Amino acid sequence: MARIGIITCSNCTQELNCASVVCLADLRKRKGFFQKYPAGEPLELVGIINCAGCPTLGATEKILRKVRSLAEFRVDAIHLSYCMTALCPFKNRYMEVIKEAYPGLEVVEGTHTPRDFKVFQGEVKELLCATRVDITDLIKSRPGK
Repeated sequence: MARIGIITCSNCTQELNCASVVCLADLRKRKGFFQKYPAGEPLELVGIINCAGCPTLGATEKILRKVRSLAEFRVDAIHLSYCMTALCPFKNRYMEVIKEAYPGLEVVEGTHTPRDFKVFQGEVKELLCATRVDITDLIKSRPGK
């Protein structure tokens, strides 16, 4: 049995409310990046956690706190979610840091069947940068802007 952990993008989960539904569906159906596991063996999702957020250029090791929460429960592999592979500028460095700290842990780039990265990046940018009414508008008596 393969014991799986998933690390998701904090922008997608925290800002855009992604519930990882597509990642989990492909895990259950063994599609996308989960089809690599033998069909006759069960897959166990041990845990799912979002990334640590922007580590700055000097602290990519910050991701290890999140990895530890999964590694302590004996995962065989950690999958970086599709959104991390498509959006995260620190992805490659994260992978290096994880492999260095946990040499026996497999790091997989992806979860569900990928979409076009450029299209996805544009859609996420639109969602993250959409003008929203916030508390400042309320205080300044500008509801609805």
